Amino acid sequence: MGNKKVPEIRFKGFNEEWEQCKLDKLAEFSKGSGYSKGDLAKEGKPIILYGRLYTKYESVIESVDTFAIEKGKTIFSNGNEVIVPSSGESSEDIARASFVSKPGIILGGDINIVRPNKDIDHIFLALTISNGKQQKELSKRAQGKSIVHLHNSDLKEVNLIFPKRVEQTRIGNFFKQLDERIALGQQELDTLKQTKQGFLQKMFPKEGETVPEVRFPGFSGEWEECKVNDFSATTLGGGTPKTSINEYWNGDIPWIQSSDVVEHQVSNVLAKKKITKLGLQNSATKLIPENSIAIVTRVGVGKIALMNYSYTTSQDFLSLSNLKVDEWFGVYSLYKLLQKELTKVQGTSIKGITKNELLEKVIIFPNNIEEQTQIGNFFKQLDETIALQQKELDALKETKKAFLQKMFI
Repeated sequence: MGNKKVPEIRFKGFNEEWEQCKLDKLAEFSKGSGYSKGDLAKEGKPIILYGRLYTKYESVIESVDTFAIEKGKTIFSNGNEVIVPSSGESSEDIARASFVSKPGIILGGDINIVRPNKDIDHIFLALTISNGKQQKELSKRAQGKSIVHLHNSDLKEVNLIFPKRVEQTRIGNFFKQLDERIALGQQELDTLKQTKQGFLQKMFPKEGETVPEVRFPGFSGEWEECKVNDFSATTLGGGTPKTSINEYWNGDIPWIQSSDVVEHQVSNVLAKKKITKLGLQNSATKLIPENSIAIVTRVGVGKIALMNYSYTTSQDFLSLSNLKVDEWFGVYSLYKLLQKELTKVQGTSIKGITKNELLEKVIIFPNNIEEQTQIGNFFKQLDETIALQQKELDALKETKKAFLQKMFI
């Protein structure tokens, strides 16, 4: 489209070129009040702190879950503000904005406040500051090294490119609805994950008990104790072929490392690297049969996966092979054990668990293989539902990203 100021994708009925003007002529500017993390309280007035603009909020802020006790001179939102952080860790992060749609919210320190005039839609302004040429321009203006800063004087110099107000509103509402769908999808995903954690607590016996709180019909009797070592007939470690020898790598034998295993995801491990038979023969790694359980014992302790193909591992793993229990029950009961161990070492200098320590851990299980299978399949199906919801959410986020790139100049 040459140099014409029009976006790649546009709603029907709009064909005029977009205008360009310095933001200084289109808005009023001010600063937030001097509140910081130390002022947060369990109750009080709702407050927005600049740091959460990076992690919590989307283009429109309609509710706030942080509070502070009102003090001294306080700046409250009127419900017509676009806010931009004035401090951040990188120039890319700092060039983002959100529209505060509700009045009565404290706007904390290190926040630039922009109140656009009647020609500019609030949501559109927040979106265009965070994307396109305006975002790149602000990133260049951000100053500092370890901490970067963006001032109202920088915002005033931004060359805003915008269509007529009616088109701005259409664009803003489109992304608001998309954000609402994403938020709903995230809420559903969080609920599913919480449901899984709840069932993990109730479908396995609590510490010191021998029967679970929730059980499938038709099963009774106490569960039995055993050591992790008794879960399988074979335990295997791993190793790393010399990376300096090309003949050991890029073969057809999957070789997994801790980073390949996704936290809280006990299946579908994608091996990013493969080794050759020569690499296998000339290193400590072992070829481990499919349907084995791979457990990270060093860097990334707590990660675990049931492998549906034969594989090799780095030295950070212990694998349980030729399982004596249902494989899905085995991986979920071990996952629960590892989460408990992880809680114990949080905040300490302990970075892993030795293989001998792990094998000596006591675990409790039902002797009835059918009950094991039903429990394992239940959590497997729950994880599949979680994975599907995550996939749909990721697709929505990618859709938004694509539209942001094509609907702004």
